[in-house]
Amino acid sequence: MRFATLSLLAATLVSIPAQAAAPNMKEGLWETTVKMEMPGMPGGMPPQTVQRCYTKKDLEDPAKTAPSGGQRDNRCKMTDYKLQGNTASWKVVCEGEGASTGTGTVTYAGNSYSGNQTMSMKRGGQTQNMTMQYSGKHLGNCKK
Repeated sequence: MRFATLSLLAATLVSIPAQAAAPNMKEGLWETTVKMEMPGMPGGMPPQTVQRCYTKKDLEDPAKTAPSGGQRDNRCKMTDYKLQGNTASWKVVCEGEGASTGTGTVTYAGNSYSGNQTMSMKRGGQTQNMTMQYSGKHLGNCKK
């Protein structure tokens, strides 16, 4: 159950308004690695790595450039998205089963980015906290 909840949160934490400024990212193929930590979780979770192609149009929509790869969950809403210089920050609230709240930041550097997100949820009357560390790197042109 914990693994399913963590996977759901990691894959669905992006619902950023499209009116925000574009981050300092290059168009092309990117590889993103997410490391999740949750106190009390035996053995932890292995890092997850995905590759995704970002077009010039994708770079204009911050929801598509966030570390989760632009995947969304209707239960989660991102608010207070800000891009100041090369650093984006946001808050997130997920409702329903596994309801949670959190904050995140990511700093873009053209060919790479790094950041983190913390989430807090109540399960069985106890608060559980989770931290996700993001890192991304530009691999080159998109494959046809």
